[in-house]
Amino acid sequence: ISAERIMVELVKTLVSDHPGMLRDAYECGLTRYFLPELDRIMELEQNNPHHCYTVGEHTIQAISNVPADRLLRLTMLFHDMGKAECMTFDEEGIAHYSGHEEISAEIAHKALTRLRFDRDTVTKVSHMVRFHDARIMAGEKYMRRAVARIGEEYFPMIFDIWEGDVLAQSLYKREEKLARVSRNREDYEAVMQKRQCISKAMLAVKGADLIAAGMKPGKEIGEVLDRMLEDVLEQPEHNTKEYLLDKYR
Repeated sequence: ISAERIMVELVKTLVSDHPGMLRDAYECGLTRYFLPELDRIMELEQNNPHHCYTVGEHTIQAISNVPADRLLRLTMLFHDMGKAECMTFDEEGIAHYSGHEEISAEIAHKALTRLRFDRDTVTKVSHMVRFHDARIMAGEKYMRRAVARIGEEYFPMIFDIWEGDVLAQSLYKREEKLARVSRNREDYEAVMQKRQCISKAMLAVKGADLIAAGMKPGKEIGEVLDRMLEDVLEQPEHNTKEYLLDKYR
């Protein structure tokens, strides 16, 4: 069976009302032929108070907890795939998975490429997997920096990912985690409503303005724009052409 056909059927399953059918595919021995990455985590126990399922069962629960969107559910499918490679235990026997986000992103990139997903899907899913466990402090300043770091195009989807992940964990600190996601959503909405600058594209000054002000074309212009963005992320009221040109040209 071609990779393209498998890709189509996998997506149909993921965005259906019954993504848990992946569990049946595993139990029937089918996933080892088209998604062996899932086999590695299906029975991997998580000896950690934040979890009550195996990594695989947590994954299936997380898929069901996000909207039936192709990118979201593919992200949840791969978000914890790297845990099998980086699991360590502390002195009390509690499991930890430091760095699993990056490893999971690499696994997602390889598996999606193998299954002939388009480049845009591979890039976006891998990126969201990489940031599926990001932590953002409360406050608009921290949200501006988070959006600039993660990328505008991934918001507000990233909140669905964080919430879906939490709901597939144990009850340990669940309300606290969900409250954090809710505060992050509120900060994001406030930043958007106020149209605060979160990227170089939103800066009041463009490269052409710097050239017109006497700068020579080259990498220095990009460096200046980067410094301007850092300034504006910290103090959004600084995003005026007069202020930025006066301070940085």
